[in-house]
Amino acid sequence: MRALWTGRLQFSLFDFPIKVYSATQSNDISLNMLHAPCQSKIKYEKRCPVHGPILEGEITKGYEFEAGKFVTLSEAELETLAPKAQRALEVLFFVDQPALEPLLFDTPYYMAPDGPMAREAFNNLREAMRNSGKYGIGHMVMNRKQHLVALWVKENAIVVSTLRYDSEVRDVALLDDLKAATKKNKEEIQMAADLIDKHTKKFRYKSFKDGYQEKLLALIKSKVAQLQAAAQTKEVETTATYATAVSGNGAPVKRGMEKAPPTAKKPRRKTGTDN
Repeated sequence: MRALWTGRLQFSLFDFPIKVYSATQSNDISLNMLHAPCQSKIKYEKRCPVHGPILEGEITKGYEFEAGKFVTLSEAELETLAPKAQRALEVLFFVDQPALEPLLFDTPYYMAPDGPMAREAFNNLREAMRNSGKYGIGHMVMNRKQHLVALWVKENAIVVSTLRYDSEVRDVALLDDLKAATKKNKEEIQMAADLIDKHTKKFRYKSFKDGYQEKLLALIKSKVAQLQAAAQTKEVETTATYATAVSGNGAPVKRGMEKAPPTAKKPRRKTGTDN
């Protein structure tokens, strides 16, 4: 597994090199857009509605502050705004687990020690965190953005999850449907509580599968097998025709003129770094 970020973990007297890896991956199968008559890939070119196709160097970034009106921002200007790329994950403090609601968690990563010299310090901090049952809160710069992060222990790794900032979480008060006052029915509340207790069980998330992706993969494999079988049949027929032509002293069919059978291509799955 390739590390996405390398740097140092800093927390009081702890300071050691670490690597950060993506903790998740997408299993979505990537499909191409094709021109149906000839099955060629569709290409999308960068065009200006006024001047037509443009070169990469003619593109800049801008913000639309009114309909059709923009202020442009150069790469140099954006670079001055980016946080200093310090290669450090700084742990600021620790909090009890209930302090962080699931809505705040964004993208998870695995942290591991970078090299033999870092293992002892990493293991000691990990076990102290495991025993405390607390979340570490810190920040790090990744992809030109400063991220607020939470840390906790999973098996032999420390999980680092980026957190959403307060401004990124919508206020429940914005939902007008929840503003109307309603009476509470004690009997129905108790009935719901009983149903919840009755249907409470251990969550075995590995037993849940993405049915659509599995069916899509099976369909693709079936179509590839049919295409390969048809190509093999055509190859046999072409070979037989060639042999008949040669044995009959007829004009031999030139080998290599027939279309080669397509090569099977495994459906490409999106990785954890795809966006």
